[in-house]
Order: sequence, then C-alpha cells, then structure tokens
Amino acid sequence: MEFSILGPVDVTVGGRSLELSGARARAVLATLIVHANHVVAAGQLLDELWPLQPADKALASLQVRLSELRKVLRLAADSPGADRLSTRPPGYLLRVTPAELDSCRFTGLTAEAAKAMAGGNPAIALHCLDEALRLWRGPALAGIDAPSVRTEAGRLEELRLAALEARAEALLECGKFGDAIAELETLTAAHPLRERLWSVRMLALYRAGRQADALRAYRDLRAILAGELAIEPGLALRDLHTGILRQDPALDRPAPGEQDAGHRGRGQRGQPFPVPQTRYAMTDDGVHIAYQVLGQGDRDIVFVPGLMSHLDLLWESPDTAGFFQRLATLGRLILFDKRDTGLSDRAVGDLSLQERMADVRAVMRAAASARAVLFGYSEGAPMSILFTATYPEQVTALILGSAAARWFPAPDYPCGEAAVEMYESLRDIAAHHWGRGDSIEWYLPSQAADPHARELFARFERLAVTPGAFLRMTAMIREIDVRAALPSIHVPALVIHRLSDRITPPFHGRYLAERIAGARYFEQPGDHSLRFAGGGDSDALFGEIAGFLASVPPRKKAGS
Repeated sequence: MEFSILGPVDVTVGGRSLELSGARARAVLATLIVHANHVVAAGQLLDELWPLQPADKALASLQVRLSELRKVLRLAADSPGADRLSTRPPGYLLRVTPAELDSCRFTGLTAEAAKAMAGGNPAIALHCLDEALRLWRGPALAGIDAPSVRTEAGRLEELRLAALEARAEALLECGKFGDAIAELETLTAAHPLRERLWSVRMLALYRAGRQADALRAYRDLRAILAGELAIEPGLALRDLHTGILRQDPALDRPAPGEQDAGHRGRGQRGQPFPVPQTRYAMTDDGVHIAYQVLGQGDRDIVFVPGLMSHLDLLWESPDTAGFFQRLATLGRLILFDKRDTGLSDRAVGDLSLQERMADVRAVMRAAASARAVLFGYSEGAPMSILFTATYPEQVTALILGSAAARWFPAPDYPCGEAAVEMYESLRDIAAHHWGRGDSIEWYLPSQAADPHARELFARFERLAVTPGAFLRMTAMIREIDVRAALPSIHVPALVIHRLSDRITPPFHGRYLAERIAGARYFEQPGDHSLRFAGGGDSDALFGEIAGFLASVPPRKKAGS
C-alpha cells in the first residue's frame, strides 16, 4: 500500500488507486496521514474539518467518514489493511511506514543527494534529486483546507524548492551549465526573492563563459530586492559578484566530464580508499571463505558474486576498483569469494545452491553483520533470492544484477531459449581454451576486440576459478530454479539489467521484477559485467542504486 500526498491525496495498492468517497473523506485521511503513527484527537479533527457545524452533527459526519475509510482500507489488497486505522483514545491512529509514504521517500532521497554531494559525487546526487522530484504530482495535499494540512503542505513545498535549488547546484557541479542556466531562469522568475537560486544562476553563467550575463543577473536581482523590500543582496551574493568582476580563479571548476574522473576511486570525503585487508570466515562445514570490508556507515551491503571472482584482482583494474569504491560510499561494503573461486577454499564436492548459501551466512557472521542489503550479481542473484526467502530476518533489501530465477527454458518459463548456446560455449571454453580470455565474448563483448582487455580477462579466468571448478558450477547452474521463492520476498527489491547482456538477456530481469512484490526495475544499455565501467553507464547505475537505497532504512551492525 502506498500513501501519496505530494499532489492530490491518493492511496494505491499494486498501482491501483483506492476509491475514496468524497472530498470530506479525503480531508480526514489527509489529516491522519499528516499525523501518521500518532493519535489524532477527535476534537482536533472536528475543529479543523467541521469548525462551523454543531458538535453532534460534526461528530456524526466524522464517524461516517472514518467508517468509509476503514472499509476501503480493509478491502485493500495487502493484509495489514484492516488494522491501518484504529481507534485510540482520545482519537484515531493511522499506521504508515516511511517506505509507504511518498513524502518520506522524498526526504530520504534528498538526504541521500546531500550525502552524495558532500562526498564529491554530484552525478549520484543529481539522480537522487531527479527521483525525488518525480514523486511530485502537483501542489502537496492539493485541495485540502485544514490548518495542520496547510502547515504540512507549506513545509513540503519549502522542501521541494530546496530540492530544486540542490538540483541546480548538482547540474552545475556535473558541468551541465546549459541545463542549469535554462532551469534557473525559470526558477528565479517564479521565486525572485530566493537568493540561493540567483547565486547558482550567476555561477552557471560565469562558468559557461557568459560573464556579462552573470553580472546582468546580479543587477536584476538587486533591482528586485530594492523595489520590493528596499534591501541589498546578502553578503555571499555580493562576494560572488565581486569574484565574477575580478574573474577569480576560485570560481572555476573542471570542464564537463573531469569532475567524475577526479573522484573515481575515492571515498566520502574525496580520499582514496586503501586496498582492504583480506580476512577469512569459516563455514559450518569447515570451508574458509575469503572476505573484505571497506567503507563505513549504518547500512551493510553484501555483494554476492557470480561464477568468477578474485578479491585481489578487484583492485588491479581502475574500472573494477572504482565500481566497488563507489558502492562503498553508500554503506559498509562486504565482498567475498565464494567457495571454489578466488582466494577461498575449494569445495569438497558438488553442492546445491541451498548448501552454498552457507558462504553468505559465514561471511555476515564474521563481519558482525546482523542484517544487510544483499547485492546478488549473475549466479549470485538466485543465491541471494533463496537466502532472502530462507533468512528474511537477515536481509533489509535486495539488489539483483544480471539476474535470473533460472537460466534454461521450461514449459512455463519461456525466457531461456538462448541459454543452451551460452552454456555449451562456456563449457567448451572451460574444457579447451581456459585462460585465454575467450569468455570475454560472453561477459564483456563490447571490449572483446581490445587485445589488452582480452589479456586482462585471460588473467582473470586463470586466477578466479579453475577450469574443473567452472565446469562443476555450470553443471549446478543448469539445475537452478528459484521461481518458487519469489512470492516469499517481502523486502524492497531493485532489479538491474543490461540490454546487451548475452549471458542473461533482459527478459530474465523483467520476469523477476514482475514477480517480486513491489520490485523496482532499471534497464540500461551495456554488457553483462556490471563491475566494469566500460560495460555500461556507471553514473546512471550508481545513481539508481543510491536512489533505491535512500528509501531503505539502514540497520546497525550486530553489537552496535
């Protein structure tokens, strides 16, 4: 169930709006939402919504509206609907979780954007702000006239304006001067007294090489303030005006594209991450699993890799290292090599997917992670799905990249027609050509023609997994089918897919997104290998991940 107040009041279940009878019922609902999870006294509701009616008539009308709302919520699709609205002396209480209320998601995304800007990641901040502003469907709580509702609407509108200001600053820091200028011209016309907007507009014009226009904008603002308020611009704007007159070098910034390159491989405050120390966790069946921890924060993210992984090799490639270093700005990142791969022990025999989940549990236990976001990539995705369904108390959210519930076709699963060719080709490579980089044709075809990239991939093959282990694991993959677990996923989920993925074509991801309740789906051009910057648009990918995680409440580590 989703409650929407960033526009006309609306309640939806599965994308379908509930039928709310009349403006008065909406006004009652709006007032309860504004005070969600707190008891609203019946007297307050009567004073705000029926101020001129006799008390007995107003109370009868209120009870009718509450009865209507209870009926609608009780008939809603999600099972907690019947208990959403309850009588609690001296009034009534409406239960709403932060993830269900669009205004809470909005503030979460804007907070994530502020964090990204402070960490030197304006592209991520811009994506978060775009996601936040897309939640608005019109004026907040439109059409509801009640004192507490008007107060909340005013607060939300102020937050929206602050988000628009922050978005203009993010555009500026991303080097998108033209976009920033066009947007700021509209915003300063609509809100001529907001000096922050004028400041960003002047700076955008100056960095775009339009010094005269920047100075003209200052004169326009000065005339508006003098005419309406008889005041001068603030000190910060006067200092900016002086800097523009003097062409102060401190006002310059890197050209478009240089900003992101300068921050690749850096942490929250722009400092390089050290290569994390490799530690070992032991599973209950005595297998040593290599793992690393980097970054910090109240949110844990466990990256569950695919068939090939090697912790030391992650840090030799700037692109791959950049992927994980940027991911670590979103929380404490836990990486590991599954058994049979990289620095971990080899398996004592063939194991099922259920048995191999022990690797995830052992690493979370060793890293003191009681609950975490699971980021399952490729073959790690079905393991993450099964883990979430089996141990829901240990998972706060689920990210699935290049993922499938199963790879091979079945009478009721038409998604895997191309799997046989992929399967036979990779097994042939493992049996006869391993260590030459030929698997790049499947994992990263956009770089297959580059001899240097192929050689790097050849080394990755040799060190990440032995040919025999790869053959054993591909045989196991043929049997994977976690479709029955999908209805048991009740945490926020994000499904990421690349359009040119040869190993797991996009219809696998679309299938998952349609069958995991409330899942968010993100599709972009690129290859199967999410870890390599050359395989797709990494800025858009990280922006999507950051925006998704902004709506997921963090969880402290065990013992904290």
